[in-house]
Amino acid sequence: MRKHAHAQAPGVGDLMARLVDGLGELISQHVALARLELRDEAHGVARVFGMLALVVPLLLVGYAMMCFSVAFALSTRLGVPGAVALIGGANLLAGALGLLGVRRTLQRPHLPQTSEAVRESATALVAEAREVRGVH
Repeated sequence: MRKHAHAQAPGVGDLMARLVDGLGELISQHVALARLELRDEAHGVARVFGMLALVVPLLLVGYAMMCFSVAFALSTRLGVPGAVALIGGANLLAGALGLLGVRRTLQRPHLPQTSEAVRESATALVAEAREVRGVH
């Protein structure tokens, strides 16, 4: 057997095969990372909803009782309809502000690790493609 004195540079076919293999592996890793992030996020959401299911009824009853007591206290000055309207308006305002906070929370980026990994991979793929393009 005869050994070559120098190693041959990989050809376009070899580089394309490496690129395709690497891309397949990369995609499977991104899918696995996304699954992990989604699972963790789903567990967190489930815990939050479970806690909400426990405390919301208590909060609603207590809140309604407090609103009625304030309205009854104000009814001596504003009358019952005026006091109830004032407390109702204050509740609407507070609810609108709360919905704005919820909206901001829902607008946060999802799957941040997966997004960052995809950006890094795209950069690496562009560099690899340039290398392949430079070999003729």
